[in-house]
Amino acid sequence: MHTPSATAVAGGRLAVFTALSSPNYRLFWTGQISAVMGQTMEFVALAWLVLQLTNSALSIGLAGLAQAVPRIALVFIGGAVADRMDRRLLLVLTNCFSAALYFLLATLVVLERIDIWQVFGFAFLLGCVRAFDGPSRQALLPHVVGRDQIANAVALGNFAWEAPRLVGPALAGVLISIAGVGQTFYVAGFGNLLSAVLFRLIRIEGPGVRRVERSLLDSMLAGIDVIRRSPLFQALIGLTFFNSVFGLSYVFLVPIFARDILQVGSQGYGFLHTAGGAGALVGSLFAATMAQSQHRGRHIIVGAASFGLLLVVFAASPWFVLSLAVIFCAAIANNVYMTAIATALQLRLADEYRARVMGIYGLTWSLMPLGGTLAGSVAELAGAPIALGLGGLLVASMALLVAVFVSSIRDLE
Repeated sequence: MHTPSATAVAGGRLAVFTALSSPNYRLFWTGQISAVMGQTMEFVALAWLVLQLTNSALSIGLAGLAQAVPRIALVFIGGAVADRMDRRLLLVLTNCFSAALYFLLATLVVLERIDIWQVFGFAFLLGCVRAFDGPSRQALLPHVVGRDQIANAVALGNFAWEAPRLVGPALAGVLISIAGVGQTFYVAGFGNLLSAVLFRLIRIEGPGVRRVERSLLDSMLAGIDVIRRSPLFQALIGLTFFNSVFGLSYVFLVPIFARDILQVGSQGYGFLHTAGGAGALVGSLFAATMAQSQHRGRHIIVGAASFGLLLVVFAASPWFVLSLAVIFCAAIANNVYMTAIATALQLRLADEYRARVMGIYGLTWSLMPLGGTLAGSVAELAGAPIALGLGGLLVASMALLVAVFVSSIRDLE
């Protein structure tokens, strides 16, 4: 059920929260926060468990790789399935499966029957589940909020991703120290169960299951063809991939800056991480206030160029306070830019292809480890400042090239 326009329902509310006037979107948004909270807790607990079992940093990286590979490999299947069936039901099922995996791993840990191969298997299966979760979540969004509120809903959705990242890791750390790793996985599992319940309560008008004559393979190829035939979609998704590999991968170099360049140790590293998270939150709220802006193309170009140039400044900064301020501003610029791209895609996609295309867009986050590997290799050869500065220059240069040669983005309203 769609709600009236944002201007009609705001009624004195802050414009940043207009999408929350929809009961369906409130359920969707709260469910997303609960799921992401569990996911951020899992990230910390899984790394700690691997470290306890192997005392190997390489094994921690392999556990992340075990989860990333199926997410990348199965995203085309996940998107095609989400475009063929009830997306709400698929989202409920993926959260139930995630909760079951958390509970199984937690039980093995509590019973002291856990081995590293089981952890890798858990990570792999969780990656498979999330290859279906992401596309269904993205494709369900326009069905829980009116079209005139999609831009605001996308921005608030980013907020729902960023806020738990500030709380979840710290909560996981406290739980691990007080109760143990196994109990932490139990809590994460209950977060997914709560999400499943909230998503199940969403009421959507119209048919849930799409009857299609194409085979699953044909559906997958059709989704790719939608992107191939649209220069705008190619440019928007290409920009996000480029930004992920050469820009967002900066997070893998921040520990080196904290320890070796700024010389602030693990405590300073924590503050840098918090500054980035706080900037992302502010960026989400800022993007939400600009939801009705008619200059989305400018937001994309200026945001991307600013993000890249701020990374260059961070790479050259010898002062901790300046680095904190720069990383805060960079996170704001990146969030505004990525929100504008996601909104442009949501508003222009035909619903029958939405899950497939948005699933491919969602690969942005799965490509970050690849960028981290490239940045780490350059840092080994030339130093972390050169690696990060080069990445920032590439991101800013790509934004300028798009501004000059891709009019469909430059003129995007």
